[in-house]
Amino acid sequence: MTLSEAIARYLPAVEDAMRCILSPPSDEFKRFYGMMRYHQGWLDEALQPQAGASGKRVRPVLCLLCCQAVGGQYESATSLAAAIELMHSFTLVHDDIEDRSETRRHRRTVWAVWGEAHGVNVGDAIFAAAHLGLYQLSTKVQPALALELAAAFDDTCLRLCEGQYLDMDFEGRREVSVSEYMTMIERKTAALMALAAWSGARAGGADRRRAEAFRGLGLELGLAFQIQDDLLGVWGDEQETGKSTSTDIASAKKTLPYILALETLPAPLAQELTGLYSLSERGPAEVQRARELIELSRARERCEQAAQEHHGAALEHLRASQAEPGAAQALVELIEQLGGRRA
Repeated sequence: MTLSEAIARYLPAVEDAMRCILSPPSDEFKRFYGMMRYHQGWLDEALQPQAGASGKRVRPVLCLLCCQAVGGQYESATSLAAAIELMHSFTLVHDDIEDRSETRRHRRTVWAVWGEAHGVNVGDAIFAAAHLGLYQLSTKVQPALALELAAAFDDTCLRLCEGQYLDMDFEGRREVSVSEYMTMIERKTAALMALAAWSGARAGGADRRRAEAFRGLGLELGLAFQIQDDLLGVWGDEQETGKSTSTDIASAKKTLPYILALETLPAPLAQELTGLYSLSERGPAEVQRARELIELSRARERCEQAAQEHHGAALEHLRASQAEPGAAQALVELIEQLGGRRA
C-alpha cells in the first residue's frame, strides 16, 4: 500500500466522521458550527461550502496506518483518528489567538474573522467535540481499552497545554537552552504524534510492548516535524506555507534557529540578536537584521541535521515495530515526505 493509496482510503472516512461530529444540532447554532467548519477548511468566510484548505491531516493518517500496521481494520479506529485531528484543530484555533496570527493555510484565522471571543469559544467547542468523537470508540473496542485510550487522550491534552505554556513563557525570556526547547516541542507537537501512532496501534490490537515502538515512531516524527516547522518559519516559501516568514521573528518566538544562533555567534553578535528579540516591537528592518544574524550562525544547517536525525530515529522505531509490510511501506513514505516538506 502506498501513502497516496492510504490517504485516498482513510481521509474520506475521517472527514465524514469529523463532519458528523461538527454538525449543528439546530438552525440557531448553524453559524456557530459554521465557524468550526470554516476552520476545517470546509466553508468560506460567508460560511458557504468550499474545497481545499483542510490541512495535511497527518495525525489521523498516522493513527490509521499504525492500526493497520499491527493487523487491525482501520474502520475500527476512524472515530479515534477524527478525535485526534479535532484535538489538534482546537489547539490551532487557540494558538492563533495567543500568537496573534491572522492567517493560516492562506486564509484568515477564526479570531481574525469573528473576533477573539468567538475564537476562544470555537476552540473550546472543538475541544469538547473531540471528546465526543473519542467516546464513539467504546462501540469498537473493549471497555478497558476504551478507558485506557481516553486516559491517554486527556493526558496528551494536558501535555499540549504544558508545551504551549513553555512556548509562550520563552517569549518573555532572553535565552532558552536547547534542552528546554526540546522539552517544549516534545509536549506541544510530538506528544500528539506519539498519541496518534500509539493509540492507532493499540486500537488495532497491539499489546503494550509493541505499541511502545509505535509511540517512539510518533514521538521522533513529531520532533522532526516541529524542527522542520521552525525552519519554514524563518526560511519557508510564504506562497507554499500560507504563513509569513517574519512572524516567528517579529513575535520573538524562541524557535530552534534562534537558540542555535545564540550558541554559535560571537558574543557581540549574540548580544545584538538578543537585543533585537528584546525590543517591544520589531519592524521590517529589525526582522531582516535578526534573520541575517541567524543565517550567519549557520543555524539553518544545524536545524536541518537535527530534523534528519529525528527522522532517522523514527525509521528505527518503525523497523522495531514489526509493522505489516503494506502499512510499513506507507509509513516510510510518510516519514520521508514530512522530512522534505515545504509547507
